[in-house]
Amino acid sequence: MRQVIFESENLKVVKVPGHDDETVFVTFESLRPDRPDDRKAFGEVFFAKRERTAYHFMPTGNCWYQYPEMPEALARVRADIAESARVVTYGMSMGGYAALRFSEPLRADVVIAFSPQYSIDRWRVWWERRWGSESRSVLWDRQKPRAEAVKYVFYDPLNQDRRHIRGLSREAELDLVRIYFSGHASITYVQECGLLDSAVLDIAEGRFDAARFERRIWQHRLVSATYEKIRRRKSTGIFRRLRYVLIERLLERRLGTADRAEPAGLLPDRAV
Repeated sequence: MRQVIFESENLKVVKVPGHDDETVFVTFESLRPDRPDDRKAFGEVFFAKRERTAYHFMPTGNCWYQYPEMPEALARVRADIAESARVVTYGMSMGGYAALRFSEPLRADVVIAFSPQYSIDRWRVWWERRWGSESRSVLWDRQKPRAEAVKYVFYDPLNQDRRHIRGLSREAELDLVRIYFSGHASITYVQECGLLDSAVLDIAEGRFDAARFERRIWQHRLVSATYEKIRRRKSTGIFRRLRYVLIERLLERRLGTADRAEPAGLLPDRAV
C-alpha cells in the first residue's frame, strides 16, 4: 500500500513497500509538461509489479529539485531504510540529475542515471538551450555524487548530452554505458529494445556487464523507433550523412560481433 513519507507545497515522497527489502530503490521524476495528482511516479508500476520496495520523489514542478526542504525529505527516506539495505537511486534527465546529486545524503550504493544533466546553472552550461528550470535556485548544483557508489550513466555520445557527461566525469568516477543514436531519449531507446527491465535489475543485483549490454543494445537497434528517428535526423546534408554512415560502419565493426570483449568508444566519448 502506498505510504506518504514526506509532503510539502513543492514535493511529495511516497513509499510502495515490497516483499524484498534487501535492495531498495529511490526514484526521481523527470521534467514533464503536467503533473496530475493521481499520476504514478517514475518507476512505480515497474517496482510494484516485482514487489520491490521503492521510494518515489514527485515534485510539483520542473524546478530540478531545487527546494530548501530536500535535506529533510532525503533524511526521512534514509531513516526509513534499513542500514543493511542496498540503496539504488534511479532517474532519467532531470531525475538522473537528482539520482546523482542526492546519492550522498541517501548513502546510495548504486546510481542508475539515463541522460543526466551536469548542471542547470546557465553560467556553467551556457551552451545548453534545450530546457530550463522553473526556478532560479541552484541549491544542489555542486553537491557531488557519492564517491562510494557505483554510478551507471547511460547516454548517447553523438548527442549534446556528452558535454554534461564530461562535467560529471570531472566530479566523480562514472561507469558509462553508450547508447548510440538515442539522442536524449536513451531510456526510451533501451525500453523499445526490450532491455530496460533486465538492465535495471542486473545493475541492482550486481551482475550488469556494461560491455555486453552495449553490444546487445546495438544489435537490437533496428526495432527501436527512437533509433530510426535520430538516424533520419542525422541523414540531412551530404557531409553530415557521410559522417554518420562512417560512424555507423565503425560501430558495426566494434559492436556487431557478439563475442567481442571490449566496449566501443568513438572520439567524442574518448574526450570525456
